[in-house]
Amino acid sequence: MEKYLDIWTASKLGVEALSRETIENYQLEKIKETVNWAVNHSPFYKELYQDADVRSWEDFRRLAFTSPADVCERGMDMVCVGQSQISRIVTMETSGTTGLPKRIFFTEEDQELTIDFFHNGMQLLTDASDTVMILMPCRRPGSIGDLLRKGLERFNVRTIAYGLPDGTDDEKILEIMEKERVTCTVALATQLAALAKKADTRRIPMRTVLLSAEYVSEENKKVIEEAWGCRIFEHYGMTEMGLGCAVSCPQLCGYHIRELDLYLEIIDPVTGQVLPDGEEGEIVFTTLTRKGMPFIRYRTGDWSSFLTEPCKCGSILKRISRVGDRGMKKGGREVE
Repeated sequence: MEKYLDIWTASKLGVEALSRETIENYQLEKIKETVNWAVNHSPFYKELYQDADVRSWEDFRRLAFTSPADVCERGMDMVCVGQSQISRIVTMETSGTTGLPKRIFFTEEDQELTIDFFHNGMQLLTDASDTVMILMPCRRPGSIGDLLRKGLERFNVRTIAYGLPDGTDDEKILEIMEKERVTCTVALATQLAALAKKADTRRIPMRTVLLSAEYVSEENKKVIEEAWGCRIFEHYGMTEMGLGCAVSCPQLCGYHIRELDLYLEIIDPVTGQVLPDGEEGEIVFTTLTRKGMPFIRYRTGDWSSFLTEPCKCGSILKRISRVGDRGMKKGGREVE
């Protein structure tokens, strides 16, 4: 079960034996397709990469970076399909220099990629015997909680899509957890830690939790572990990535990347040079399968490194170390 993401990745590639060469050849071909698609369908990318001819990794690494400021200022020009094909628009308030919000556009097919990742990634920590409480935005179709619910229900997991706690409903949530025998919760670390502090003698059979959407401090992890004796998995993703990027396996050491949908680089934030594996720097990503609003060499402002030691789970998918606190660097939240 620990190598579940490898099995999923191999099946998507149509191969029996997964290898780094197979993955990286696929990624380069998808990068070529993405750049061509973006240049031919987006005014922004046509201007930025009008002379680009990507045939190799070296060509790709000469492409200019994109940034959150580009999304704020030219977001509509980054969209590559007609508005009739857009099924979800996420608006994010920012505290950047422009003051303009970021608007991220998704087609139905783009969102299906995320559901598929959640469907497979969640099988690292849950199975059909679990009851999963989702303390993430759930209200709107296509929100992260809604996509997670759909992914879980594909392998018959019972879900309680509650939504984000508002700070006044902790007792209500704990009562539901106890009554419904919740065994797994997906939540922000700070909010779940606040619930854990109030759990007291409630009999909640929490087996695993998945923390996402914000930096996970050691203090909050300790509070949650002491309250329920559960195993803590972590997920890294951002709206621009399609909400899903990388997740812990049962070894709980770093996050395995969904490498068929995203290509990650770690760069020196000052020079822009790609750093060797193992060195810490800024995460830059390129979407490989998005059609609505692709992102190419997009600077996140987040800080991490590629882990160089093989994971004890046996996976060959690349892993990143725990990601630095994005909220402290950039600010911003999704408007639901």
